[in-house]
Amino acid sequence: MNLQQLKAFVLTVELQKLYLVAEKLQVTQPTVTFHLNKLQEELGVALFHTRSYHVIRLTEAGKAFYHYASQISDLSAEAETLMEAHRGTAGGRLAIGSTHTPATYMLPPLLSRLKKEIPRLTIFLDVRPAAVILEKLKRYELDIGIISQTAIDDPEWIVHPLVRDDLVLIFAPEHPLASVDGELTPEMLARYPFVSHEEGSISRSLIDRWAEASGIALSVTMEVSGSEALKAAVRHGIGFGMIAEASIRSELAEGKLQASPIPRWTPERSIYAVRHRNKWISPALRAFWVMLEDGFRPASS
Repeated sequence: MNLQQLKAFVLTVELQKLYLVAEKLQVTQPTVTFHLNKLQEELGVALFHTRSYHVIRLTEAGKAFYHYASQISDLSAEAETLMEAHRGTAGGRLAIGSTHTPATYMLPPLLSRLKKEIPRLTIFLDVRPAAVILEKLKRYELDIGIISQTAIDDPEWIVHPLVRDDLVLIFAPEHPLASVDGELTPEMLARYPFVSHEEGSISRSLIDRWAEASGIALSVTMEVSGSEALKAAVRHGIGFGMIAEASIRSELAEGKLQASPIPRWTPERSIYAVRHRNKWISPALRAFWVMLEDGFRPASS
């Protein structure tokens, strides 16, 4: 079993067509077939249900083998990139996964500083939900994750808490709730249209739990999948919203939005820097991690 056989196997599973695998590996299609047949012969077990490969369908053994083969292939590609950097043929690459709020409102000035320190560095920023980021870190597809999460308690990760990521109420300046004297109550909020985060998001889960604990049902008039869209909907009077405090600083300063604490809210969420414990620390990753440690105090409990 060699690395080329593993690459051919992983790409066959992922691309589902041998001619695409051949193009990716820059070999002929018969060579791909040879690698697949040779791999199964050396393993002594069938990985595919047929030898024709017209339909790519894995056996149970093939499914189990793919889990490990894909990780070996990913680590091999990472090693090749790293050696290129050491040979001076590349400026280095840092792959960062981030949830929306830190990617939009926290990382840009940090990445600008990092580029000044390492001018030839290529930065890849992948903006995804926290669960996707953690899965990509597990597969060594990313070097580091900056994610908004309620808690991270897994020995597989090295975690550095950065800042609290609390939600707050937001209104258009003309909204009736913006002029209420005294503290707002959940019951008052339930009387007005609410612009909600999409189902499945961490913010939506936290808000739904808060509403249930408060004994109210929010009147959802619109669901959106991004912070900017949510803020725009609130600014135009579609309803009030709840959003990460870090994402509205400019709107508050410009008077486009007003904010207020959420009544009876228990802070649960923080922004964390996360990396895999077994991940090799490149010079760029080390520099960025130190920058995060120096720039942020741990989020208090």
